[in-house]
Amino acid sequence: FDLTFPAEPSRLAPVRQALRTWLHQCGLSDETVQAALVAAGEACANAIEHGYRDTPSAAVRIRIEATVSDLHLTVTDTGHWKTPQPEANPHRGRGIELMRAIMREATISSSPDGTTVEMHMRIA
Repeated sequence: FDLTFPAEPSRLAPVRQALRTWLHQCGLSDETVQAALVAAGEACANAIEHGYRDTPSAAVRIRIEATVSDLHLTVTDTGHWKTPQPEANPHRGRGIELMRAIMREATISSSPDGTTVEMHMRIA
């Protein structure tokens, strides 16, 4: 699954639906599909809301690869990293924690060229 889409909040639902369809076509369990959707959704939402907070009309790329035993998710943007500040609003700012709780691995790399979120989970 490889999709580049405009960094607009209204695009998140169609991206999730396309991803849901693809994950089900891979024959993954409902639990794995839900975990992947939540983790990917958080990463994409963060790219839109935080990475592009000062840059409208940019793009987000989501790439997912399923093998026999693993699921690899990568979300990239060309925006600018914003350090999470969960203490600023106690009801928000838990996306990274959520991704790390759901996935076996979740790493975030940021540079002047953008941010890449790489996630991995084992699948049955």
